Amino acid sequence: MAETVNPVETAQAAPTPPPETTPASLTKFKAVVSSGGKRGNAVFTIDNLKSIVETVAMLSDTVTFLIDDEGIRMKVLDKARIALLDAMLPESVFTDFEAHGAGYVTVDAKSMLAVLRRAKSKSVELRFEDGQLIVSIGGVRNFRIRTLDGAGEEVPPEPKTAHTAFATIDAELLKELLIDARVMKADTVRFEVSNNTLTFKAINETKAVEAKLGPAEGDAASTYALDYLTKAIKAFGNGVVEVKFGNSAPLELSTTFNEGYIKVYIAPRVE
Repeated sequence: MAETVNPVETAQAAPTPPPETTPASLTKFKAVVSSGGKRGNAVFTIDNLKSIVETVAMLSDTVTFLIDDEGIRMKVLDKARIALLDAMLPESVFTDFEAHGAGYVTVDAKSMLAVLRRAKSKSVELRFEDGQLIVSIGGVRNFRIRTLDGAGEEVPPEPKTAHTAFATIDAELLKELLIDARVMKADTVRFEVSNNTLTFKAINETKAVEAKLGPAEGDAASTYALDYLTKAIKAFGNGVVEVKFGNSAPLELSTTFNEGYIKVYIAPRVE
């Protein structure tokens, strides 16, 4: 029988306590997410933010933003402790950013996602005022989302694993392969790296799908739950995703932009 190994059990360091900040210490905050503009060397749009929050909403009931003058950070562990999302959005990716103080702002994840979806292709301004998160779409429509208690709860650190296999893959291609795996009614996906090639395999008792996705480096093989892979890949939107794993070790999917990043860790399934 397959067993899912908790990804945080492999962490080699104790959880880092959150900064000594509270929502009350964040007196004012504003961040404008472009509908398609550019600032610095990276493009970060409302579609990118929606993609991240979509994965968060699949993993957790709430989303906590740690906001300071460096930007916005989100770190979410699902209830089963199988997947961990860590995202850093530096101030440089926003078309306008201002933070007075530092603190946590926690809101209902599905409510946040529903509001962001209403933005479609318009720019969005996020503000924290009077204990509420305000989402302004196109400078005309203002949504107020009540903040929740529980901000700053301790979240385990990312797993400290020794990756032995490394590859890159187009996010859209991986999404298509995961759909193929569902068509084959598979429950798990196996990643293998050997002979400088990444291989994707999804097998059930009578059907299978396999794809060679090289180039890659290293040597390893590990199996992961299809359901969690499907949730994780949504965070990356379009673009290239880095894939790192080891033998029966947590999978790391990541991408970087400017000084920011999105990372998702998924626990392995072991027979």
